[in-house]
Amino acid sequence: MRSLVDLRRDALLYGSRLANRGWAPPDWLTVNLTLRCNLACVMCTTCYDSPELSREEVLGLIDQASAWGVRVFNPLGGEAFVRKDLEDILEHAIQRQMFVTLTTNATLISEVRAARVAQLPPEQLHINVSIDGLEATHDAVRGAGNFRRALGGYRMLRVADVAAGQPRRKILANVILHRKNLSEFPELLERLAAEGFSGVQVLNLFRNPEDPTVAGMWFLPEDLPALSQLVARLVDHSPLPILTPRADLLRIPRYYESDLTPLEAPCWAGWKELYINADGSAIMCDGKLDFLAGQFGSVRDHTLKELWSSPAIRARRAVVKQCATPCLQNCYLRREADSAPVIAKGVLQHATQALRTRFPPPPAPWAAALGLELCDVPLVPGPRLKQLLGGAAFEVVHDIEAWNGLRDRGQLSFDRGFMGANVLEDLLGELRASGRGIGVLVLSGRGDPLLHPELDRVWAACAAAVRAGLVGRVEVRSDLLRALPDFARVVVEPSPAPWISWDGWLARAGDSTLQAPVGDVLKHGIAEVWGRLG
Repeated sequence: MRSLVDLRRDALLYGSRLANRGWAPPDWLTVNLTLRCNLACVMCTTCYDSPELSREEVLGLIDQASAWGVRVFNPLGGEAFVRKDLEDILEHAIQRQMFVTLTTNATLISEVRAARVAQLPPEQLHINVSIDGLEATHDAVRGAGNFRRALGGYRMLRVADVAAGQPRRKILANVILHRKNLSEFPELLERLAAEGFSGVQVLNLFRNPEDPTVAGMWFLPEDLPALSQLVARLVDHSPLPILTPRADLLRIPRYYESDLTPLEAPCWAGWKELYINADGSAIMCDGKLDFLAGQFGSVRDHTLKELWSSPAIRARRAVVKQCATPCLQNCYLRREADSAPVIAKGVLQHATQALRTRFPPPPAPWAAALGLELCDVPLVPGPRLKQLLGGAAFEVVHDIEAWNGLRDRGQLSFDRGFMGANVLEDLLGELRASGRGIGVLVLSGRGDPLLHPELDRVWAACAAAVRAGLVGRVEVRSDLLRALPDFARVVVEPSPAPWISWDGWLARAGDSTLQAPVGDVLKHGIAEVWGRLG
């Protein structure tokens, strides 16, 4: 359930768009730190020499935004790493408790600069690396040798984070889907997954097909059937998480067919983002995909708040509301403020919770069952799992450092995540305080619960809950024993009673559910315990 603070912000944003006002601060502040770039990409028309805000001016904008309640700082270019003070700017935004998302071509990242970035907390700094295809395609767009330079910069970031003892940072690939990479797109995603990218954002060309800068990249009519097939394939399956919303992926073929209905998803330019150009001018789309034509003041003459409430931006917003240019740029992905019913539902949930707190129903001493998704990392059965684990025996499920080693070698991804054992412990503590209990605690979900890196803490919490009478029985739904029965061995304290049930390999083979002390099962292996039980 979303917080009342967030719901109030979303309601203000929604009302702001209806009334053409700036009642809520923007979600994020975007600043073109520079328009200079070390590359000359064939589709780019936005990189050139331009006056730039000084370091002190940029830091002042960050201070204003943070005090105003803006949550995200989005530094862009040009190429942001052209500026030698970039790391100072990033550090200042993080010190002001802002989340930072940095987009780069990664070719200027050295070991020294990567080490500096690695000092910044991964939970506050995410990075997007621009990739336009496999090596030959990327280099045709961005210049010879730049695919290897981009991957080299990305790898330096990963190595520097490990050296600094940082958790795995979210680093996405920004990939434009275009005519030159259409046939190789699945292979490109496989390559990016193998490199350890956290996910991919699928982007579209910004210019129209008549623009000479996109010659050879815009999809032609004869390409559209293959494009539609690729999009359908990406929606159903991708080797790398795709952050582009499913509905927007499905709109891509219609975008290139010029069949996209204007404003199928309402544009929030001027409500969710305040965009400052390198020279300090405030800019936004003019309704024809030209941001420089949408200037409405300068930070050298006005504060951010003054720009946000000025008559000039109201005029620009009015143009955006009436925009008839088909656009699929995904500039403003946070969708919670886009729907009045969604906001109203959130408010109703809080009102209902308040009523239940004031007039609580009679407590039910026992719930029939509670299911917890411990793990969102799926099991890959058979030889693929052994390959994933590097051929090692499955002796280290509960060893967090061993799991981190697999992760850092790129053999296992934790991007989809685990429920921390502390969450389970807190939940059982709340049950104890409330005087309620659970008949069956089910550990399952989209991933396999036995892949959890804190499995020993999970077992200890479950065993304590059973002994205290909070839980009647724990049921584990796992494919691990079916896939690797000889490797399912974890050293944990044996359970004093047969309180755990396994719903996996044996149950699916038609046998009754196995019940045995968890310590026996995990120490001796499933086959031996089954034999002892007859």
